Amino acid sequence: MFIENNMRVAVSHINDISAHNWLYQYSRLGVIVDTSCNLWETSFSAFHEPFQSPLSWILKSDDISKTKDILSQYPIEFTSDVNVLCNRSGYYKIYDLYNKRYNRKDNFILSEIGYWYGNLFLLTKRNKQLTGVRLQITVVYPDPIRNITFNHFLNLHKKSQIDSLHKLKFFTLIMYLRDMYNFTYNLQRTASWGYLRNGSFDGLVGALQRKESDIGGTSVFFRKDRCEVIDYVAETWGSRICFIFRHPKHPGGSFAIYARPLVNAVWYSTVGLLLFIGAFLYSLLKVNTFLRLGGSEDTTPSLTALFVFSALGQQGMSIHRGSTAVKITIFITFMFTLTLYQYYNAMLVSTLLREPPKTIRTLTELLNSNLKIGVEDVVYNRDYLKRTTDPVAKALYREKVVTARENNFYPPIKGMELVKSGGFAFHVDTIIAYPIMRWSFTESEICEVQEVYMIPPQKMGAILQKRSPYKEHVRLGIRKMLETGVMSRLKAIWDEAKPPCVRTPGTRSFSVNIQEFSTALILLGIGNILALTVLVIENIVFIVSKNNKYI
Repeated sequence: MFIENNMRVAVSHINDISAHNWLYQYSRLGVIVDTSCNLWETSFSAFHEPFQSPLSWILKSDDISKTKDILSQYPIEFTSDVNVLCNRSGYYKIYDLYNKRYNRKDNFILSEIGYWYGNLFLLTKRNKQLTGVRLQITVVYPDPIRNITFNHFLNLHKKSQIDSLHKLKFFTLIMYLRDMYNFTYNLQRTASWGYLRNGSFDGLVGALQRKESDIGGTSVFFRKDRCEVIDYVAETWGSRICFIFRHPKHPGGSFAIYARPLVNAVWYSTVGLLLFIGAFLYSLLKVNTFLRLGGSEDTTPSLTALFVFSALGQQGMSIHRGSTAVKITIFITFMFTLTLYQYYNAMLVSTLLREPPKTIRTLTELLNSNLKIGVEDVVYNRDYLKRTTDPVAKALYREKVVTARENNFYPPIKGMELVKSGGFAFHVDTIIAYPIMRWSFTESEICEVQEVYMIPPQKMGAILQKRSPYKEHVRLGIRKMLETGVMSRLKAIWDEAKPPCVRTPGTRSFSVNIQEFSTALILLGIGNILALTVLVIENIVFIVSKNNKYI
C-alpha cells in the first residue's frame, strides 16, 4: 500500500529510532507502532517533540481501553495527529485521540472517525469545537477600575471609556471567538504587556511563557525578543503614538516676527548698503566743509547716523548743504528706504495675518524648538525611551523629559491640558488624544495641532503560547472577522477620528498678543535706559570739567 502511493518505508527497532538523523528532513513523517510489543510507549521518547508537526502516529492496538489509559499520560494536544487502529474480527476501527487541554488535566478525548476494510472509510472529521474547554485568558489593563468588576467592565457593550492600544476591542474579538468555538474562560488581569525584567518577561508575555495563560486577551506590538517565547498568530489593528502639540505661531520666538520678512542675505545687504550711504554722506559733508574753508554746520558721524535712521523711519532731517551731490544722495537714500519700508511693513502685516507655516515636522526639529516635552505615563513609553538606540530620541529623553529638575511623565488628561495651553508637546496614543481634543479644544486650537512621530506607526498582533494547540482556531477566527468587516466595524465604533479643522470666521479672528509685541517694547526699554545712562555720564563729565576749570 505504501509503495503504491510513493511513500518511503523504513523499519527500525525502538532503541535505534533516535540514531536516524534523516527523520526531520521531511515535511510529513508517519510512525506506525504495534502496542502489543513490550515497552512500545518508549518510542515517544526517541523524539524531542513526538506529538508536534511533522510527526503523525498510527498505533495498532488489541485493547483500546488500555492503550487509551497509557496515552492519556502524554501531552497529546488538540493539534496532535494520533490515531489508533483496533482489530475487530477482520476489519480495523480507527480512533482519534487528543486532549483539548493537557496542561489543565481535562478529559481525554477518544472518538471513532472511521474504519479500514480493504479500503479506508472515514465517517467524520475531528470536531474543531472547543466545547467543554475552559481557557485561561490574560488581559492587560493598567488603569484603575472603580465600582465595577473587571469582567463586567470588559463586557460593557456601550462605549464608556477610551480604548487605548485596542485593549477593549480585542477582548470583544475574544468573545466572538468564544461564540465561534463554544469554549468558556477564566479571566485574569495584568498591568504590563510583557517586558524583559532580570532575564524573564513580566505581564502578559510572561504569563504565556510560564503557561499560566492560554490566550493573550490583549494584542501587543511585534518585537523580536517576544517572538522567542510566544507565537504571533494574526495582525489586528494599527497603533499611532506620536507627539501632539499646538504648533507655535512663531517658532523662532517673538524676534522672528520682525526678522522673517527678509532672509539673512537681504538683511546683510541692507545693513551694508546703509553703512555705505552713511560713510559716503559723511565724506561729502567733510569735503564740502573743506572747500568752503570752514563752516559752523555739524559734520560729525552722529549726524549721518541719525540721518540714516530717520530715513529708515520715514522721518525727515535737515542737512544744510548746498551741494548737488549731497542732495542727490539724500534723494536716492529716501527713495531706497521708502521702498524698503513699504515692502517690510506689508510683509510684516501679512506674516501676522496669514496661517503660520508648519516648521516643526521631525523629531530633530521638535528637539531644537522651544516647546516643552511630556510623555504619557505608561509602561511601553518608558520601555521604549530606555532601550531605544535613536540618538535624537535619547537626547529628547535626556534633555526635555527626565532632567535633573523635571520628570515629565503625565496622565493623558493632564498632558492634553498642557497641550491646550500651548508651548507643550505630549507623546500619547492618538486614540486617547482625539476624544480629549474634541471635548476641550476650540476650533482654532484644533487647526493649530501638529503631530510628530517618535515611534513609527505599527501593527499589533494576537499572541498565544509557543506551539499552542489553539493557534489555528485564533488565526482562522480573526481572519474570518477581518474579511467579514467585523474588525472594521469595531474600530469605527470605538476609535475616535481626528477632529476636523473647520475654517470659520471665528477660527480666523486675529489679535496681536503681548508676546508678538514684546520685541518693540524691549527695544524701547533698551533705548530709554541707554539714553538715561548717557545723560548721567554727560552730567558727570560736565560737573567734573566745570570743577577742574575753577581749580
